[in-house]
Amino acid sequence: MPVKTAKNIIFSDTTKVPSVTSSIKTGKDTTLAPSLFQNHLLPVKNETPQLHITNYDFRIAGILLLLYILFVWLYVSNRKRLNQIIRAFYINRYGSQLTRDEIAIGNRVAIFLSLFFIVTITIFITHLLSYYGFKPFTSNTALFSTIIAFLLIAGYCIKFLTIKILGYIFKIQKEAAEYAMLVFLFCNTLGLFMLPLVVGLIFMRQISPAIFIHAGIVIITVFIAVRVVRGLFLGLNSSRISKFYLFMYLCTLEILPFIILAKLFMLEYK
Repeated sequence: MPVKTAKNIIFSDTTKVPSVTSSIKTGKDTTLAPSLFQNHLLPVKNETPQLHITNYDFRIAGILLLLYILFVWLYVSNRKRLNQIIRAFYINRYGSQLTRDEIAIGNRVAIFLSLFFIVTITIFITHLLSYYGFKPFTSNTALFSTIIAFLLIAGYCIKFLTIKILGYIFKIQKEAAEYAMLVFLFCNTLGLFMLPLVVGLIFMRQISPAIFIHAGIVIITVFIAVRVVRGLFLGLNSSRISKFYLFMYLCTLEILPFIILAKLFMLEYK
């Protein structure tokens, strides 16, 4: 009976090993075990790496970043005045103090907060109209935003001028100055509240924009209602203001424009 040497044993054993080496050389998997990466929900779309290009408007991102830097600077350097302006919107004594200090005439905090209001409301209105399909300048959104900003500035300049003229005509300069300050505080405070909402509307793509749109509409409606109610109480507490003229003013310059805009909007998108 022939004796198997160690050499023969090693040779005979290696000849019985499955062809792993050949499978590595050919690149084919000869195992029968099923793959764990079958029937998944991540199909391959591109065999080579692709650039991921977002459709963010980096100009708007730069503007919002600048506003955020300005807000941090205001909060650090003028925290007391900033808190006073925010509280003055819902506390009368702070508003009276600001009226005596004439903060609306060129104070840097008031100027920057007015800038916040113009930028944030312009961006929100632009996205609001775009959300409902109104795109008059599809090739130049910046032009459309600029027009809205100028309309806002012109509208509030006309409002302040009208309040001042009416105060001079009816000899109620003090009440007119207080109401003008109330409108001014409305703009400044609303701009701060709309800033985080606008940031979410632009950059949080995982959340439906309808949430931010409807939230913005609710915030603006609440602020307008608070302003009208405070203006009404301001007129009712003054013996020099005619209740009839107060009612006419609130209906003509405060309530009627929003009713007309809402009616036009409903006719366009019903």
